[in-house]
Amino acid sequence: MRSRYKYIITLGVILFIFSAVLYVMNYFFFGDAHHLVRVFCEELAFMPVYVFIVAVVAERLLWRSERHEIARRTNALVGTFINEIGYDIMKILIRYDSNFASIKANIQFDDGWDLSKVNNIHKLAETYIYGAPEGKADIWELGNYLAAKKDFMLILMSNASLIEKDEFSELLLAVNHINEALTTIGDCSDISKELIDHLHEDLQKIYRCLIGVWASYLMLIQKEDPYLYKLAVEQSKRILLVTDTFINQQ
Repeated sequence: MRSRYKYIITLGVILFIFSAVLYVMNYFFFGDAHHLVRVFCEELAFMPVYVFIVAVVAERLLWRSERHEIARRTNALVGTFINEIGYDIMKILIRYDSNFASIKANIQFDDGWDLSKVNNIHKLAETYIYGAPEGKADIWELGNYLAAKKDFMLILMSNASLIEKDEFSELLLAVNHINEALTTIGDCSDISKELIDHLHEDLQKIYRCLIGVWASYLMLIQKEDPYLYKLAVEQSKRILLVTDTFINQQ
């Protein structure tokens, strides 16, 4: 940070000196000090307007353009995550979630997908309690799955600088955290009850974040690509709403 300010100050001094040299040369060649002073005062009077145009208007336009590009790339990453591993993680956790009926009761696709629905699902997700089984079967299954997807996770984490959505960032960090923890543990056949409970808390965080990201993703693609939205709804129905095919394992 200090070197950055030093560079700015140095550049400013150089530009001021260069400007002074040009004024001196102008006076040396034309010898009209009155004209130089008048021009200098006119330029100085225009300076606030110039600063406003450059520092506020132009910068704002550039910022909006850059923000739009980042948002576009972030949305592409979210879609890739949801379709590549998000739905599969949902399948795994739902199979073991004894409280899933409370989510099912709050999700309806028949009358479209709007902001109010997304907000309601987000509120539900914030306080949702994952109905984890007594054992570690869900931990074992998810750990094996994420181990097979480690290259994909590395690619996503390497693009973290492009991500502007805090919700999606939290989801990536939560998935990466459980993946690192299970990789460190290695053999899950002999882990304590305390560690199992802790890992289930990590799974609950993933579950909550994933529900919120999924809901926002559906609203986004409904606006941008109705055909893709229809496909996503059918996929979601198969995973989230047809719970009769899932057997909760305690």
